[in-house]
Amino acid sequence: MSVMPGKRDRDSLAVKTMVVAGEEVAFSHPYITDAQRAAAGRETVAGRTRALLEANRERAAARYAAGWLADSEEVQRVWRARDQSELRWRVGAGRLAVWPEADVLHVLWRGEGDRVLLGGGLSAPMWPVRGAAGLWEASLRVRRLEEAVITLFVLALGASDLPFGQVAIDRVTWRGPRAPADHGTERPLAGRVCEHVVQSVALRAPRTVSVYVPPADVRAGPLRGCVLADGESTRAFAQALEPAIVSGAAPPVLLVGVHSAGDPANPANPRAQEYVPRQEPRRFEAHLRFVTGEVIPWATQAFPVDGGRWVCAGSSNGAAWAIAAARQRPDVFGGVAAFSAGVLPRHVMGTTPRRVRQYVAAGTLETDTRRSNHEYARRLRRSRVPCDYHEWVGGHDPFWWQRSLPDALSWLLG
Repeated sequence: MSVMPGKRDRDSLAVKTMVVAGEEVAFSHPYITDAQRAAAGRETVAGRTRALLEANRERAAARYAAGWLADSEEVQRVWRARDQSELRWRVGAGRLAVWPEADVLHVLWRGEGDRVLLGGGLSAPMWPVRGAAGLWEASLRVRRLEEAVITLFVLALGASDLPFGQVAIDRVTWRGPRAPADHGTERPLAGRVCEHVVQSVALRAPRTVSVYVPPADVRAGPLRGCVLADGESTRAFAQALEPAIVSGAAPPVLLVGVHSAGDPANPANPRAQEYVPRQEPRRFEAHLRFVTGEVIPWATQAFPVDGGRWVCAGSSNGAAWAIAAARQRPDVFGGVAAFSAGVLPRHVMGTTPRRVRQYVAAGTLETDTRRSNHEYARRLRRSRVPCDYHEWVGGHDPFWWQRSLPDALSWLLG
């Protein structure tokens, strides 16, 4: 749903510029389309992007020629002119091609759009290839590229489209030659995933809960319980977790995934309202009451789960929820697994119970998120809160969140 600004909100039509990985990137109000800006006689994001393109190319070409990353950089945009026939050969009969060249990852897409965005483990606007209509490119120098796993997708936007709620046109996961092995998300589960609808008093609405139960032959008694934010991803997490449980690398855990109120097309962002305490405190508190006062008691009765303290886990804003939930209810949660936490507490000293263990992780390509998560872990340790901090060579990527859960649970419950 797009929202046209009122008289007091005309600045939301303005297009601004920020620098990301050495590139000037145009941006504006996320829920106003370029068609609305054009109708109001204002500059569009697509127009500003085109105006910035040549200067961006010149800077990216200089970085490509330099051939190195500064010590403070993990990723940078680079560019060099290439023969169109080579690029058309690369994409072939398909639409999306990804290939490495030393420490540079090249992405090429064929299709149409006013703006084309590369998202996933690496995020950047794609640039139109000079003289080749319908071809779009992005090249990024990545530190330790050979160890990386990077999931990439493409969004093509017209003048009337918003980036939120759009379905990725093409998606691929690129793996470096020294990357970790794939956990096999397509492998059938020996355990089971079942879905339930809980009629919530706190939320005044029904909410879906997905539960993963490990196979019976690895359960020696009651399971420890883990609440997972964004529970619609429970099956994907279970497929990464089950091999670790079967091998003994992770303890048997009942994974209780509480589905989010996510609606990317809704400017109110109900998911963030429930997950980030300061955004909408009443909705956050209602959701926390739902989890601690309704979901956990229900799961304790319905499944063979230990009646002691649980752990909570999440990624992005879901990680922010897990951290906040354990801070407010340390009587319920004894551990936190936080992957790529988007919003972190301002204060640690005196506000985070020392008995709540915290596993914190982020990707090397998540520049700001990595920095803030590392600093948060440092403050936890300084406050003598048990904390284990990890990084992966990748970005804001479900592959890494899923792969990190077994390690996190092993440390939290070991």
